Amino acid sequence: LLDGVLAVEHDGVPLAELGPGAVLGERAVLEGGRRTATLTAVTPVRVAQAAGDVLDREALAALATGHRREEQPS
Repeated sequence: LLDGVLAVEHDGVPLAELGPGAVLGERAVLEGGRRTATLTAVTPVRVAQAAGDVLDREALAALATGHRREEQPS
């Protein structure tokens, strides 16, 4: 996420807001496209996109370990 704020929700339950610098969609790349949350723009946003096949999967997996899974209780 380059600019702006995104709201994160799971099953209609608000979980968080993300701002510039957040990495989005890493689990979908690692888990074959499966989404675990819904993101909604709270403000105008700018995002950078990278194809999954050009990403370092080990680095992406390491990043994903630091992110909470929405389907697990906190």
